[in-house]
Amino acid sequence: MENSETLSPSTRGVVVLAGALQGVICYLIMWYIEYTKLSSNTLWLTCVVPATVVMTTTLSLSMTSFRKSFLWLSLGIIGAIVAGMGGWLKWSVAGLESWDTRDAMLFFGFHLLLMTFLMLPWLQRCLETGSTDSFYSEFFDRNWNNVLTLLLIFVSNGLFWLLLFLWAELFELIGIQFFDRLFFHSDWFISVAIGVVSASVAVLARMQVRLIRALQNLLTLIATGLLPLMAALALLFIGALPVVGFDAISARISAAGLLTALALLQLFLVTIVWHPQRQTLPYYALINGMVRLAVTFVPAYPVLAGWALWLRISQYGWSPERLYGALITMVALVWAVGFCVSVVFFRRAAQKLQAYIIPVTGLLALTLLILVHTPVLDPWRISVESHMSRYHDGRINADQVSLYMLSNTGRKGREALLTLQNDPQFISNPKRQRELNGLISGNREGAGKMTAEMLEKQIQLAPGMARPDKGLWQAMFSNQYRFESCESAQGNCLLMSLDLNGDGKPEAVLYQFTDRTIVAYTQTDTGWRIAGDAWKMPEALSKEELDRALRQGKVKSIVKPWADIEIFGKRVDMSYDSYTNAQWR
Repeated sequence: MENSETLSPSTRGVVVLAGALQGVICYLIMWYIEYTKLSSNTLWLTCVVPATVVMTTTLSLSMTSFRKSFLWLSLGIIGAIVAGMGGWLKWSVAGLESWDTRDAMLFFGFHLLLMTFLMLPWLQRCLETGSTDSFYSEFFDRNWNNVLTLLLIFVSNGLFWLLLFLWAELFELIGIQFFDRLFFHSDWFISVAIGVVSASVAVLARMQVRLIRALQNLLTLIATGLLPLMAALALLFIGALPVVGFDAISARISAAGLLTALALLQLFLVTIVWHPQRQTLPYYALINGMVRLAVTFVPAYPVLAGWALWLRISQYGWSPERLYGALITMVALVWAVGFCVSVVFFRRAAQKLQAYIIPVTGLLALTLLILVHTPVLDPWRISVESHMSRYHDGRINADQVSLYMLSNTGRKGREALLTLQNDPQFISNPKRQRELNGLISGNREGAGKMTAEMLEKQIQLAPGMARPDKGLWQAMFSNQYRFESCESAQGNCLLMSLDLNGDGKPEAVLYQFTDRTIVAYTQTDTGWRIAGDAWKMPEALSKEELDRALRQGKVKSIVKPWADIEIFGKRVDMSYDSYTNAQWR
């Protein structure tokens, strides 16, 4: 790649103007959505904005002359693909809350950023005329330039807004609010400024290739120092693994992520250090051998990560996170196997194979990212189908069905919830039915909550106890969060009457056998209120044991021996520890 890139003044102007126009488009779309009260998953946000942003980014980093018809044809195709993926996103997020939709769109935006940078080197190569560099050398340099340009865009935007913040604060100090309102409370200025600054930095980075190359060399030097340390870590881990056994990996939930991260970090460092201008690694023989040995063993980490991931999938089925993990592990495995083969079988000419492996790995990652946003590899569809098939096959029961996962997987999850609504086995439990109805109706805050009448039906009364008045059930309902275990099934909670203060009026005492707690309610002139509670029920006490104790009259109140203190008629409540109270039992 040449040390400088020639952009005519008109081309530079077009790029900056495109950045400003992108800001105007984003502002107008957001204003229109707010003005017309459109939903958060409107086509304007899922299709138009992503497509125009990707097209503007591609134009800023690829345009050499606006007279090239291939550039505009490519932009049209890219915009159509992005709009198609956005349309699928809009269809998929139907039924999600607005904040969940925003999260899905942010995730989509991050994926679009990755797709753009995986696609750019190929487009830039096609647009470049008269290049004398080899394909791999130019592919490598293009990737470096694009990544460093993005880094400079983020840094420059941060410094720009920091300067504007200082500007606004200084004038606000002397009572002038104009600049604060202009810079930070004018949406049109924010959108246009970000677009102009980003496009200007992109042009600057493309014009100052030598400075970008200097930054690349600095980062390469840092990576050169880190690679031996990374290789030593990898070899120590793979050497210790047979000693401690593989069970430690299967027992750790995050094992697959850690192993894949280890493999990817090592592969990134090797790729950076062993760049196309180097025929061999820049180390002494001993360190060189250690790094090559680490590269030889690097496929073991994606294989172990895949094994750990498959254990989780066989136990719990697919989820969006596990699908993403499997795809990332697949890319890491292809990359690792290619580098391993290049080191073992092409010892003196390893880069001949690496020159094919790295572009192929990039294409594989780009293809998988695109397919993830189509029906082919839609994570939500695969996760819902896996979860529901496990339920229908009997591998999980109704209590193990994850309503949370289904309610957060868009249209497919909502369709599964509607199916469960007609499932007699699932709706046989009142709590599950209430949670399901709440999620389907969109009342997530009310999902699973009971009424006072439902709570009354779920709590069993002790033998001989008269049914309490409605006031007690209303008081218990006001603290519903304390009685969630009573909702799952009848028999989990038992209510009995017992005089706890010697006033001749019995209190209502509720025993919760699942939570192992006891709550006492007393009736006052203003109604029922909580008088006390115990957070640790005797370990051996079950409902049957408590019934037997009631029949034998073995449940009674005991007066505490330690008293409170009174000073000038004012009572001071004393809290005594369990050891002190135990001495008097």
